[in-house]
Amino acid sequence: MKIELENIGMLKKATVKIDGLTVIAGENDTGKSTVGKIIFSIIKAISRYEEEFQESREFKIQEILDRIFFFLRKNLDYISDEKKYREILDFLLTLEKININFDMFTMNEYFNDLRNKIKEAFKPENYDENLIDSLLKELESIIKSPEDKQKSIENALNKVFRSEFNSNILYHNEFEGSIKLYENDLLLLDIEINKDNKVFLRNKVQPIEIEEATFIETPLILNNYDLLIRSQTGLDITKRSSRRLGVPYTTLHTKDLFDKLKAREFTLYFDDDFELKIQENIIDTIKGEIIYDEDEKDFVYKKGSNKISIKNTATGIKAFGIMQLLINNGFINRKSILILDEPEIHLHPKWQLIYAKIITTLAKNDIPILVTSHSPYMIEALKRFSDKENISVNTNFYLSIDNVIENENNLEAIFSKLSEPFKLFMEMDRELMQD
Repeated sequence: MKIELENIGMLKKATVKIDGLTVIAGENDTGKSTVGKIIFSIIKAISRYEEEFQESREFKIQEILDRIFFFLRKNLDYISDEKKYREILDFLLTLEKININFDMFTMNEYFNDLRNKIKEAFKPENYDENLIDSLLKELESIIKSPEDKQKSIENALNKVFRSEFNSNILYHNEFEGSIKLYENDLLLLDIEINKDNKVFLRNKVQPIEIEEATFIETPLILNNYDLLIRSQTGLDITKRSSRRLGVPYTTLHTKDLFDKLKAREFTLYFDDDFELKIQENIIDTIKGEIIYDEDEKDFVYKKGSNKISIKNTATGIKAFGIMQLLINNGFINRKSILILDEPEIHLHPKWQLIYAKIITTLAKNDIPILVTSHSPYMIEALKRFSDKENISVNTNFYLSIDNVIENENNLEAIFSKLSEPFKLFMEMDRELMQD
């Protein structure tokens, strides 16, 4: 799979293969993370388009039902016509509960009955036949309308991108951008972003093999249980709801990861031996394990018989613990891409090598992985372990420079860029010797 970006996020231009293990190196603020956030957003949107379609339909139906309800309440004498009033309300509630399950005959029969019941309940001078007929026809039209998959996906993309990028999808002050996803020469997805940061589909979306995505930005997510358990994302804001004072909001990838980490753990039975070996490696490295404790209602570091508050646990241990929890809870698999944003942060160089070994073990077992990094230790380790695991043919290295990502596997340029601090030290040493 290959993704092409133009004027998106922090990137002016990018062409990146997502094939096995993909590594994007570069300095801060050069757009490394944008690729991962875009892939995460696309996968999330496509996986939830049916939910988007249903939400939109249910809202439209409820809106019309509300208009009928308030018309009835305003124009019927509740006390004298209570029985008729209740009969109509019961009819409306029936539609609200099972509106998408009617067959055509039942639907036509239902609307005829509803129309007659409403008409009988009114005195002729109070009955607005045109209004009622208009509302009921609109209701029928919504229920009978076939699912528009393309429109639902487009709506889902707009919601997810808004949640993830806070409506700032375009690069700086550009007026348009594009996102294209390919499998070989087949165009899977063609997206246009306009000057108002609105997303439009330019092709019929093709099925994508990857069905789920997990984005890990920081191990410190484990410290924020009390905040994240109450938080919402842009996807939680529907036409029926608005922002409530006091409710914290966060990015979609943060909330998504948090929910996966606190999910009920499976028994420690793994479909593949490599998962068990990774878990054993993590436990041996951090001398314990991170678990979600139902009694504490929080994450804890379990070391032998002791349970240590996650807030008093080293951040490096948290980094391994997140991987541990995701494997335990079944969220690392061949249908799900794992996106690791600068995983070396908070890790000692020795632990960076261990983490890199885990990454390449997952990639060897067909887990798609995208890594961004500015650590020469991590880059070198990923290169060496990918060679050792014989996965170099499906491992690609990129350098993000001046907000452009293009040339793959130019390791010389990558190490030259990342080793600039060492060159500065050497220059300082030469100056000292001259003095």
